[in-house]
Amino acid sequence: MSSSKQSFLKGAVILAAAGVISKILGAIYRIPLGQLIESEGMGYYQTAYLIYILLLNFSSSVIPVAISKLVSEKIGMGRRDEAHRIFKVSLVMLTCVGLGLSGILFMFAGKLVHLLKNPGAYLSVLAVAPALFTVSLSGAFRGYFQGMQNMTPSAVSQVTEQIARVGIGFVLVFIFLPLGYTQAAAGAIFGTTVGGLISFLTLLFLYRKKKPDILSGIRDCKGLPSESTASIISKIIKFSIPITIGGSIMPIMGLLDVFIVMDRLQAAGFSQAMSNSLYGQLTGMATSFINLPQVFTIALAASLVPTISQSLAQNDKEGVKKKSELGIRISLLIGLPAAMGLFILADPIMTMIYPKESYTLGMALKYLAPSIIFLTLVQTLTGILQGMGKQNVPVVNMIIGAAVKLVISYSLTSIPSINIRGAALGTVIGYAVSAILNLRSLVKYQKSNMNFFRITLKPLVATIAMTATAYFSYRFIFISTMKNSWATLISMCLAAFIYAIVLILIKGVTEEELALAPGGKRLSSTLKKRGFIK
Repeated sequence: MSSSKQSFLKGAVILAAAGVISKILGAIYRIPLGQLIESEGMGYYQTAYLIYILLLNFSSSVIPVAISKLVSEKIGMGRRDEAHRIFKVSLVMLTCVGLGLSGILFMFAGKLVHLLKNPGAYLSVLAVAPALFTVSLSGAFRGYFQGMQNMTPSAVSQVTEQIARVGIGFVLVFIFLPLGYTQAAAGAIFGTTVGGLISFLTLLFLYRKKKPDILSGIRDCKGLPSESTASIISKIIKFSIPITIGGSIMPIMGLLDVFIVMDRLQAAGFSQAMSNSLYGQLTGMATSFINLPQVFTIALAASLVPTISQSLAQNDKEGVKKKSELGIRISLLIGLPAAMGLFILADPIMTMIYPKESYTLGMALKYLAPSIIFLTLVQTLTGILQGMGKQNVPVVNMIIGAAVKLVISYSLTSIPSINIRGAALGTVIGYAVSAILNLRSLVKYQKSNMNFFRITLKPLVATIAMTATAYFSYRFIFISTMKNSWATLISMCLAAFIYAIVLILIKGVTEEELALAPGGKRLSSTLKKRGFIK
C-alpha cells in the first residue's frame, strides 16, 4: 500500500471519528437541554434549528464538497497555485453567500415564524442567523484542506465547534432561563453561532500554521497560466446544484412539518402554546433518542460507498451482494433493538429524564420509536446505492416517502384524539416507504435475490428476547422498589445483556460484524474458538 493511500485512509478514519463524536455530542446535548427549557422551549429551538439547517445546505454543507473536488483535481495536475486560487475565490464566494443568507434570515425572521405559525420562535431565529455566516467561512477552509487530503483540520474544527456550541449554549440557557423559555431557547441556539465562529478560528489558526508549506508549493508554479475567477465560480455552482437539491429534501420536509403540525394541532382545537409544546416534545425531545442509533448507521453508510464501488470496479458481483447483505444485517442489529427498547420503555424513560412533562411525551416517543428501524435501513441502503453509482435513486425514493409522510401527518394530526401521534405515524410510514423502495431498487439493480429471511431472522429473535426482558424486568423491579429510575436503568442493562447473549448463542453475529465494534477482533477470536461465531 502506498504512503498516499495510507494517508487517505488515516484521514478518512480521523474525519469519521470526529463526525461520530460531534453527532453524539449533539444528540446527547438535547436531552439535558430539554430538561432545562422543557417542551415549550424545545418547540422554539427546533423551529429555528430547522430553518438554519435548510439555509446551511445552500452554503457550507454543499459548496465545500465542490471545493475539495476542484482542489484535489488541481493538485493532481501539479497546480498547487491554482488549488490555492480556488480556495481564495471560494472563500470570498462563501463570505458573500453567508452574509447574504444571514441578512435575509435576520430581516425576514418575523414573517417566517408567523408563516410557520410559531411566533414564539422569533428570538431563536434571530440568534441563529449569524451562524450562517460564521459556519460558511469554515466551509471554504474545510473544502481546501480536504482537497489536499488533509482531514485533520476539518476533524479538529468539527469537535471544537460542537464543544463550543454545547458549552456556550448551556451557559446562556442558565443566564436567560429566569426571563422565560423564549429567551432561554434563543440562548441555547446562539451556541451554534459561537460554535461556528470557534470552528472558523480553529481552521484559520491551522491554515496559518501550514501557510509556509502552502506558499512554497505555489512558488513552484509561477509563470503558468491561471483559470479565470468566473470559470472557477461556474464549476463550483454546477457541481453544487444537484447535491444541494438532494440535501434540501429533508430540511424542507422538516420545515413543512413545523407548519403542518402547528396548523393541524390548532385546527384540532389546541392553543398555540400547547401546539408548540407538543411539537417540541415530538421533534426536540423524542427525536433526540431516535437520532442516537443513526450516528452509527451514518458511519456505516459512509464506509459502504467506497467498498461497494471498489467491488463493482472489479466486477465482483458476489462481493457486492455479500457486502450489501452485511450492511443490511448490521443496520438491523442496531435498528431493531433500539426501536423496540424505546417502544417498550418509552414512558419510563421519559418520566426518568423529563419528570416535569406530561404523559404525552412518552406517547410521542412510543409512536416515533419504530421509525428507527426504517431510518437506519434508509441510510444504509442509500450508502449501498450510492456505491453502485445510483445516487439519484435514494433521492427520488426519499421524496416519495416524504410526500407520504406529509399526507399522513396532515390528515391525522388534526383529529383531536390522535393529535401529535399523527405526525409521529407520518414519520414512521414515510421512512418505511423510502426503505421499501430502496430495497426494491437494490434487488433490481443488483439483479440477484437476497435472502431477506436469513438476514432478518436472527436479529429478530434476539430482539424479541430483549423486548420481553425489558418489559417484564421493568415491571418486576418497579413493583419491588417503586422507583422508576432504578427500574428503568436496570431493565435497560438487563435487556442489552440478554440481546448480546442470545445473539451469540444463536450464532447471530459473524466475525465481520463483530470486528466493527471496539475491541471486537479480540472478542471475535475468543468466541470463534468456542464455536459461538462463524
